[in-house]
Amino acid sequence: SRVSKERKAWERAGPGPGPGPGGVTFHTIHTLFITMSKRSPATQQNTPAPLANAGGEPIIFNPVSKWQEYVEVPGLTLFDIHREPRRVNEDPTARVRLQLKVLGPEFHCPICLGYIRNTRIVKECLHRFCHDCIEKCLRVGKKQCPQCRIHIPSRRSFRPDTNFDELIKSIYGDLEQLEEFEEKEIEKLNKKNINNAYSESCKRGMLYQTEQRKKRAAIPGALGETVNLPARGIVGLTESPLIEIILRRHPQETAVDRLRKEYIRTSKEMTVEKLKIFLGRKLSYSPYIHFQILATVDDNAVVLPNDITLGVVHREICDNPMNYEMILHYRILPQARHYSG
Repeated sequence: SRVSKERKAWERAGPGPGPGPGGVTFHTIHTLFITMSKRSPATQQNTPAPLANAGGEPIIFNPVSKWQEYVEVPGLTLFDIHREPRRVNEDPTARVRLQLKVLGPEFHCPICLGYIRNTRIVKECLHRFCHDCIEKCLRVGKKQCPQCRIHIPSRRSFRPDTNFDELIKSIYGDLEQLEEFEEKEIEKLNKKNINNAYSESCKRGMLYQTEQRKKRAAIPGALGETVNLPARGIVGLTESPLIEIILRRHPQETAVDRLRKEYIRTSKEMTVEKLKIFLGRKLSYSPYIHFQILATVDDNAVVLPNDITLGVVHREICDNPMNYEMILHYRILPQARHYSG
């Protein structure tokens, strides 16, 4: 019943060239439909299925087809045999419309990325370049095509292509005016984008400032009001007074280098021994006990003991106690210098 319905539908389709519409018989289409619907998973992997006809002879399907179909013409499938060929357009006035940007890359030189001028074609690969570009590329670089890297023996491989130059001229006209127009358009777009970016950044900055003002307004005392906050810190801890000193190398000292930064601001409670440890680490010298710290008193150098503090030195030993910057010198003990030597 299903086959009869398909045959009636085929007959209602009307006469065509040959036994059926498009020259394809109903038996062929029905056989193709049945074999495609009965395709087994084994045939999907191009594995021949062990089928046989009523006489016991094995059925050989078309090996070039992925469907289970019989061989009518060796090397061709049923689709290749019965498909309708494409019609030849014999209208001489027929035209194909293409956007100019589709053909744009074909008229640009791969070297300078501009429009091709005085076209030269490479005989080995048929690629086109500007005459000046390809001559300079062959003279300066390697002897190969810049686009496909095929070997170019010499300049004799270049041939002028006047037809291509005429084609570019017929499509684009004067290339000088065209490039000048494109440069102006690009400049306009760049200015527009810069202005848009500047305006957008200003808007984002204003929005950010507005949000920050709202956040500060929600915090007590953020806008200048006086807020009594509880005192923080460790009970009984007081800040140590600071002292400013200039620590220089002794003029006669050559065993150690100078400090990169001679100006030091530290606590008055710092001892001379801690200052020697500081010098040993900064100058990469050990042991630090070889250092001597000297203070100037009445044009005389006084060696400072290890347990004395910088505040006492500034108050009791230096000539001018009102001077906040105290100058000290350091050197290596003469005995330690001779020992190391």
